[in-house]
Amino acid sequence: MEIRGHQYTAAQGIATVSDTTPVEIIVGVAGKTLYLNYISISISDAAEGSGELTDGSGGTAFWKQELIAAGLNGPTTVMLDYGEYGLALTEGNSLFGTTTDAGLDYTVTALGYFK
Repeated sequence: MEIRGHQYTAAQGIATVSDTTPVEIIVGVAGKTLYLNYISISISDAAEGSGELTDGSGGTAFWKQELIAAGLNGPTTVMLDYGEYGLALTEGNSLFGTTTDAGLDYTVTALGYFK
């Protein structure tokens, strides 16, 4: 991936999150920072609970959606676009997804790069 004339290693991951145990979507690299450019979240159903994406396992949630409160009653998609430079996670951390209800399923497709 090229940004302003510099080449960086592209990163991508696809994972289904369907449990309260954190799921690693993109594996971090020691000494490198993961920058997220684009994330698509496909929610298959709206069980009572919330889904979240975190900076590391048990880390800070930068996306959290309470699905019933949002009025979602069926399949929907959420798009997060962090632009060309991306959203930086903490150095060495992976991107994780989790849910507060084991009956809630969503699929995450994430694109970014390591710097």
